[in-house]
Amino acid sequence: MTPRVSIDVVDVVRQDRVWKVRWRIASEPPIRLTHAAAPHGKFHGDDRDLDLATPTELALDVTSTEAPGAEIENTFLILTADVAGVTRRILARMRVRVGDDGTPHPAVERIDVQEVGLDGQG
Repeated sequence: MTPRVSIDVVDVVRQDRVWKVRWRIASEPPIRLTHAAAPHGKFHGDDRDLDLATPTELALDVTSTEAPGAEIENTFLILTADVAGVTRRILARMRVRVGDDGTPHPAVERIDVQEVGLDGQG
């Protein structure tokens, strides 16, 4: 069964040289999140192992140095989840608009859930 997943941005807060981005993640049925990453070069958060059950909030430290007014397309929050013993990859495609004060504002545009193959690749 493929879960229905929702991901919403809760807030973005500056902390030293990074932005702490918090997402609210829910699913039906509930799932266990095991890994997260935001791999885009202009909106990047390091890979992180997780042990979170949905619904939950996830915070990642993200670097983004784009100029105010910039728009970054095709950024992703990539999650790995255990769904009743089956590993799934959750791809949340985002568009990030950079505010006048330099704050990145990610907006989730699409969420895809894929089963990870037998070789561990999704």
